[in-house]
Amino acid sequence: MAKKAKKSCVKAQKAAKPAVKPEQAKQREPKSAAKPKREAADLDALRKPVLDANAGLAKAQAEATALVEKGKALLAQSRSAFREALAAYRQACHKAGVECEFEGGRTGNVSPKVSFVVEKTEKGIRVAVKGKPGSEELIPLAALKTSVGKAAYAYTDKHVGPRERVGNKGGTLANRLRAVLEEKR
Repeated sequence: MAKKAKKSCVKAQKAAKPAVKPEQAKQREPKSAAKPKREAADLDALRKPVLDANAGLAKAQAEATALVEKGKALLAQSRSAFREALAAYRQACHKAGVECEFEGGRTGNVSPKVSFVVEKTEKGIRVAVKGKPGSEELIPLAALKTSVGKAAYAYTDKHVGPRERVGNKGGTLANRLRAVLEEKR
């Protein structure tokens, strides 16, 4: 019976213990009414500078946007005035037969346009540069099967000029050659 008494005693102790530990009970209890008022007063005191700073930030952003727009308008106006003055100067240089030092943009590094006439034959592909007599050549199919790009660049180096001077004319021709080869398969 002593054991039964012990067991019942342990059960009674467990039942008597609260389900929540005392530390947790403190956390769950509502805080007193005096503390939130003091904290609310502190929050209000801290909130006012935040609102003021936010208003200042919005004002600064609006001013910055206005300045950027004003700057863009000023640049557009200046570019327009420059183009008008440049056009008159270029025209005067042209009439006087003098080279204009203001070439502008990309005019100095643009190569002349080149067009290719390409047609497929039984032995290969006949290629010619439009408007350039004596540039007609037959590129054999064996050379094209090896490398279309190499064949195209060999042709353009011979009839148009080196790649450094004329740009990617060989690439243009290679694309045309590929299109003709794929066309009749």
